[in-house]
Amino acid sequence: MKQQFLKDIAGTIRLTVYEKNRAQVPSSAFVTLYKSDGSSVLEAEASATVNSTTGEMTYNLTATHTATLGLNYKAVWRFIISGNTYYETQLFDVVRSILSIPVTDEDLFNELQTLRNANYQATGTATAGAAGSITDTRARKEADDHWKGGSVEILSGTGVGQTRDITGSTQSSGAITVSPDWVTTPDNTSVYRVVRSFTSVIRQSFEKIEQRLYDKGKRDSLILESSQIRVPLIYLAIQNIAKDLRQEKDDKWDLIHMEYRDLFESAFTTLRLDYDEDESGGVQGEEKQQNVSSFRIERS
Repeated sequence: MKQQFLKDIAGTIRLTVYEKNRAQVPSSAFVTLYKSDGSSVLEAEASATVNSTTGEMTYNLTATHTATLGLNYKAVWRFIISGNTYYETQLFDVVRSILSIPVTDEDLFNELQTLRNANYQATGTATAGAAGSITDTRARKEADDHWKGGSVEILSGTGVGQTRDITGSTQSSGAITVSPDWVTTPDNTSVYRVVRSFTSVIRQSFEKIEQRLYDKGKRDSLILESSQIRVPLIYLAIQNIAKDLRQEKDDKWDLIHMEYRDLFESAFTTLRLDYDEDESGGVQGEEKQQNVSSFRIERS
């Protein structure tokens, strides 16, 4: 989804460019901002900040930049890599409300307990431990941050019974970092289990809901709390997980997939939406409580 910024609130627009799946690091970058009509200049070309490690380019928007609701504001980036000049166009929106993800793995497990055992997990014996990490140089060969967002539990040996959230993992060292620190630091006697999070599926499902709301039109005027999409998001995430787990037609996961597909569609289409189209600060008349399934398709 495009980046979104709240009306009258400062924010930071971001861009990272890639080549062959690797982030590129410009030596310098500049950005020009255009209003949502696509042609009027909102900000003449200005210098942007470049992160020398990640290559991320950033520019700080002020409340002046976000003073008017609108879709498809345009940022035209000009950046230098190895002496060559490149351009990238990026669209962004200024909106009444920004949604965040209101769902965790535990919400999915509470809805469908069988997911807890179906989640991807692995066991091993640590080769070392530290206050904020556990290391297994023999077995943990997954890509960097493969386990991030998941959990690790000590099953036996030193530190048995402790469970921690995983903040990152590193392929080259076999280390898994945790939070908070261990009370008892694990060592090479510690047998552990790591469980991967469904975070990526939850985020993908969230982005699909965001896109469907956007496709309904007037996204900039929409007033919606994140809690209002919680149930549809749970249903859609489980639908997508079950779809990935199914092996053949009409098996257990295929049936769950179809059940939660219907639950999601019902929950989403009965959402009630408010639109402050006249920017009065309130919701009146036709703006109030419009049903997703009946709301007219229209662009701002």
